[in-house]
Amino acid sequence: MTGTRALLVTRLSIAVLLVGSATIGAATLSSAAPSREEVQQARARLDSLNRDLDLMVEQYNQARLRLQEVQARLADVRAQAQRAQATADRAISSLNANAARAYRGVGSQIAELFDSASLADFSDRLEFIGSMAQADSDLAVEAQAARQEARWTAEELKATAEERQGIVDALAAKQDQIESRVAQARALYDELDRKYHEALAAQAAAQEAASSSSSSSSVGGSPIPPPPAPNANVAAVLQAAYSMIGTPYQYGGSSPETGFDCSGFTMWAWSHAGVYLPHSSAAQYASLPHVAQSDLQPGDLVFFYSPISHVGMYVGGSSMIHSPQTGSVVSVVPIYWDSFVGAARPG
Repeated sequence: MTGTRALLVTRLSIAVLLVGSATIGAATLSSAAPSREEVQQARARLDSLNRDLDLMVEQYNQARLRLQEVQARLADVRAQAQRAQATADRAISSLNANAARAYRGVGSQIAELFDSASLADFSDRLEFIGSMAQADSDLAVEAQAARQEARWTAEELKATAEERQGIVDALAAKQDQIESRVAQARALYDELDRKYHEALAAQAAAQEAASSSSSSSSVGGSPIPPPPAPNANVAAVLQAAYSMIGTPYQYGGSSPETGFDCSGFTMWAWSHAGVYLPHSSAAQYASLPHVAQSDLQPGDLVFFYSPISHVGMYVGGSSMIHSPQTGSVVSVVPIYWDSFVGAARPG
């Protein structure tokens, strides 16, 4: 996926330039170039694709969390089934051994009864033989109960294994859907690239020259210093987050080596303060104490869309740092207030 991510980053840069260049550079484009409205429609299709991808990636991450839970339960049930079967085997083995001894010794037991020296002795020996019979009866009950437990746990083990396989299959299907949408986005980028290649190449070069002489942006250029933090833990989190600016987006990713999706990025950043977060934006929102928009502090997490499918980290000044979507990189951007649904504070 490395080559694909690099290609998508390039294509997204082209797409971002399109709307602005449609007006500024209209005179330099050929008469065959699409209109500004057509460019905006293409950009709207791109935004829709990325929105669908956000939701798919969130569903993918939640399925991975369920898979982890089921795999842990599967190990517990397997161990329980093994213990139940071992208990049943021991009880049955003991019962069989007792039955064999009883069969071989039935004559001697009767002889012992009639060899009694007194009625009291006879009663004691009879009670002893009865207690042995009761012990065997108890052992038989234990064996039956253990076998029943072994059957139940075996059934649970089978059901849990089937549940795990269902999640694995669903993950594979979801991954195929994501890859298909990525391919659609790439095809759209390619279409726009073909139509605007020469004009945009010149405009991109001019914009690059202008950017190099202006203040640094959220991607590339001079490093952006993290904002002031309310405490040392948040300072470590923000420092880690800002060190990843420019790292490509990768669905399911949660490290600098693989790239990040949105929840993988916030999970990784907050791990630098010793805080564990689940790899899911909805699960992060559900597991953390919520804060009001008016109480936001740098390091807080901000969540978007309904159902929740995107998360970023507040950095102050109505801005956030996040890993946005396929074809993009970790960057600092204005908060999506029109899609904001809530905020939470780890730590």
